[in-house]
Amino acid sequence: MSLCALLVMANAAPEAPHEAMHEEHNETAHPPAPAPAPPVAPEPSTVIPLTSARLPGFAATLAEQMLPRGPKLWDAPPIESARAALASAVPDQRQAARWNYAHAQMTHGLVPEALGAFDVMLADDADMALVPAFRLARGVALARLNRSEQAIAMLTDPMLAVHPEACAWRMRAYEQTGSDVRALAEVPCAVHAINRRTRSDAAPFIHAASNAAINQKQYRRALRWLKLLPDRDPQANILRGRALIALGNLPSGRLRLDRVRTSGTYEQRLDAELTLVEALTAQHQIPPGEALQRTERTLFLWRGGALEERALTLAYDLASRQKNGAAILRYGGMLLRYTDTGARGRGILEQCQQQLFAILSPENGLKLPQAAGLFWDNRDLAPTGSEGDRLLNLLTDRLAQAGLYERAAELLSYQMRARAKDIEKGPVSEQVARYYLLAGYPGKALLALRESDQPAYPPAMLDARHRVEAIALYQLGKTDQAMAILEAMPDMDSLRGEMLWRRRDWQGLIAKLGDLPKGKTLSGVEQALILRHAVALAMTGNETALGDLRTRYQSAFAKLPSAAAFELLTGPVDNMTSAGISRAMAAIPSASVAGEYDALLDRQRQANDSALPITTPAQPAKIAAASMATDKPKPEAANHK
Repeated sequence: MSLCALLVMANAAPEAPHEAMHEEHNETAHPPAPAPAPPVAPEPSTVIPLTSARLPGFAATLAEQMLPRGPKLWDAPPIESARAALASAVPDQRQAARWNYAHAQMTHGLVPEALGAFDVMLADDADMALVPAFRLARGVALARLNRSEQAIAMLTDPMLAVHPEACAWRMRAYEQTGSDVRALAEVPCAVHAINRRTRSDAAPFIHAASNAAINQKQYRRALRWLKLLPDRDPQANILRGRALIALGNLPSGRLRLDRVRTSGTYEQRLDAELTLVEALTAQHQIPPGEALQRTERTLFLWRGGALEERALTLAYDLASRQKNGAAILRYGGMLLRYTDTGARGRGILEQCQQQLFAILSPENGLKLPQAAGLFWDNRDLAPTGSEGDRLLNLLTDRLAQAGLYERAAELLSYQMRARAKDIEKGPVSEQVARYYLLAGYPGKALLALRESDQPAYPPAMLDARHRVEAIALYQLGKTDQAMAILEAMPDMDSLRGEMLWRRRDWQGLIAKLGDLPKGKTLSGVEQALILRHAVALAMTGNETALGDLRTRYQSAFAKLPSAAAFELLTGPVDNMTSAGISRAMAAIPSASVAGEYDALLDRQRQANDSALPITTPAQPAKIAAASMATDKPKPEAANHK
């Protein structure tokens, strides 16, 4: 395989003897390098808008100087003398003193201080951004601080397009941002600057070029470049291991990575472990469960940077392969929150949303605490619109099924206040009120209804809300107001009768019970209605009405288990005793007269129900305040309970 001439700068020898980095023209070994990427416009934040310069003049002076051609960009004075010169500089000399000070700081590795000096120069004279030498110096500082996007913007200039030093730093910046194709496109120009460096100084650039080549599956090309570095270089061995395993040489690749796990820094050891897991996973040489366990260990031991992002990506891919819903949510959520997922982000979000529905589904089998915890930790991934409402309803249904009615009401209250609009608030607020009633908070139930009150609801929706409102008022001891609401509503005889029966309001029960059953075959509910009516008549001493009731239903009760209770309750009032009435009442069928509202009526009111009904437009403030002040159950209700 023929080699081309070394690409070195004319009349420039390397600073220390080492094998030069070169390119081989063999299309079978690797595809030709892509054409250089088009210039990228500088970010708005990197160039200050042109204004009248506070300290003009130095930009033109610097532009007249020769642009440096080697890795040692500019001769810098000792840091102490540069600092002293800056402290004593007059305004006309201050920009030049800052320039020398910044390069002195760069020489000693104090890059943040140098960048600060460059930024001050730019703030005092925006024309500095037009000088290639300044753009190169500031771009190098940004690249050394891993501010890659800003470095690329600063190093992209027509005067720096084929400058070897700018090419080398652009290559590193592109590789740091994951733009491997653009990084490889800079290599033919960058090798001139790389070959002028000592081996240790050239290593970071060779690492970057080799990593970009491996990411583009140009493994042999990367291995040739890595031969320039020592055999014990840990970072080079990580890259060698990746390339060798990808080429099918698993033993040699594993050996390289094992050497790093023995002799590298802490981060390099974790990098080698993750690289091995990545390679074994790609080669299907490790079970997914073991791979996920080892990746999770890396995530536990390291946070931040490209290493964590790679580990999160691998963990998410392994979780997807295993269909592990909890792990998909955990690692997919972290990728979406903390990394730039690019075009892949939409697919990750959709899969995480599917898992949210799956974990909250009753068929999933996941216990409620775990399901609710996963939902809460990943609530920011929930969909919006109708899909988001459906997800929220799934969770509230699970909470209600577990008897956590207050939690369900509070969760659904968020939907009512923040998500539901206009008429949508009607059914949502009714369900919120139902959950509060089941939890024993009638005051909160009434408040939820009043907060969402509006005249635009259709009649059926208004009736449903009024029924729940009546029950809340009943629970608060305001039976008269509850009856007033139910009075004009059709088919509410059973609910009114249940309320009156529980309050032992015999006169009200007789007056407002409505029509009694007319059939000859009585259901359990119908038997209960008739017997309750008989109790009310007996308690009020209305023998005439009792006789009529006996005549009307005697044949229907004759063969029923409740016949004895009917005979006693409809017989002569003088023959009744307290014990007999108690036995008769105990014999009344336990069928739910109130139907679906029975469970709402049965709840014991919580002592800390501090939410009281708010004032409505039809209720004067003074009357509302008075009703709140006396918002306690009636004595007979308390005794009954």
